Formats: sequence, C-alpha cells, structure tokens
Amino acid sequence: MIYRMQIYQAVGENLAIFHDYFRIHLLPVQLRHGARLVGRWETEDGRVIAVWEYDDRESYEHIQAEVAADPATGWAEELRRELPAFFTERDEVFMRSAPSLEALGDPAV
Repeated sequence: MIYRMQIYQAVGENLAIFHDYFRIHLLPVQLRHGARLVGRWETEDGRVIAVWEYDDRESYEHIQAEVAADPATGWAEELRRELPAFFTERDEVFMRSAPSLEALGDPAV
C-alpha cells in the first residue's frame, strides 16, 4: 500500500465552502474511480489534511488518469473558478507503512 497525504493551508473564512466543494464535487469522482479516503482532518493552525490509500504507485497513477478524464472533474474545475480561494498553500507527499514494531524486534534496554 501507498498513501498520499495532501496538506492545505486553508483560508479560514472559506473553510465551510472548501469542505462542501470537496464533499460534493471531488470526493465522489475519486471514489468512483477507486481512490480510498483514509480520513480528512483540520489542524489547530488552519491546515486541512487528507490521506488517501492506493494499492501501489501504478494504481494511483491509473486512478488519477481516470479522475482527470472524468467529465465531472471538468465541471468541478469550472465551478471552482467562480468560488473564493480555499487555501494559500498546498503540499503533497507519498508515504508507505513503516516496519511494524514486531518486525523491528525488542528495543534495547
């Protein structure tokens, strides 16, 4: 498994619009093409973090290509141009699970 973490520095006064846009326009397209949302969080310092799970990098790339080709993605992008700014910064990082504690063995005492 691989995980994609998206981190947004949200514009506080537009946070509700950001969440609605995600829920109504982005999430259904991602789910329809096989992306799996692990969770979405708000931090105390105004960031929104989303973590997605994929079988592997090839699966991620296939899903993203299908999402990009989906007509609903184009419609959502058109709507997005009419809405206020949701975030000022965006970052993305890919992760994989670290070795389990059992695999690491007993810690030295």
